[in-house]
Amino acid sequence: MQLWRFLQPSALGFTLKTTAQALIDRIKGAPTRPVQAAQYVARHARKGDPEDVLRALDQFAQEERWLMSIGPKKGPLIKELAQRLPANARILELGAYCGYSSIMIANAFGPQARITSIEIDGDAVASSRANVEIAGLSDRITFVHGPSTKMIATLEGRFDLVFLDHWKDLYKTDLQLIEQRNLIGPGSIVVADNVGKIFAPERYLDYVRNCGHYDCEHREATIEYTSVPDAVEISVYRSR
Repeated sequence: MQLWRFLQPSALGFTLKTTAQALIDRIKGAPTRPVQAAQYVARHARKGDPEDVLRALDQFAQEERWLMSIGPKKGPLIKELAQRLPANARILELGAYCGYSSIMIANAFGPQARITSIEIDGDAVASSRANVEIAGLSDRITFVHGPSTKMIATLEGRFDLVFLDHWKDLYKTDLQLIEQRNLIGPGSIVVADNVGKIFAPERYLDYVRNCGHYDCEHREATIEYTSVPDAVEISVYRSR
């Protein structure tokens, strides 16, 4: 990802704000952002209420420290996908962070769906598990700690939905590995968050749109909790 893109006028205010927050946390020796978010949820969210956990995470992101979660504005998309897929869908998420999208997806799909979420950062895994437990969804969501490419190689079975929201440079290679391992089949949906121009998504978008395996749809959006332009790519798998 080309970080200089975050210095362009449309993103400069966001970049300065988040850089200042990170600098303040470093000077204070504060916990990592996911740990801070989980501590906030533990203080402010009602146990057993997924929507209130999401509300607390949104409040933290808007009033305390920015979070790179999917954010509330993309919630209607998740509900739309839940209507397009079976109630007992198997879902693979790459990039858990604070567990926000896992909670949103599990809440939208209902009690029969099962989510496997892969996350490389230990603090993010622990924080996601804590938030999911408060939400009352621990029986539906499994967090796997490790590098996405390595962990994908251990998975079996078919997934109805793959949600890409980890390191952007890995989107294409990890999706190709998912295909090679037959982890998706005809009708499986791949959702890639943060594919706006600012994230330099050309390699990934060129692949899913031109490899011949997918029917693609592009949805304009904004970076979570900001007005900075972003996008989501929805790709329905046909076959290899």
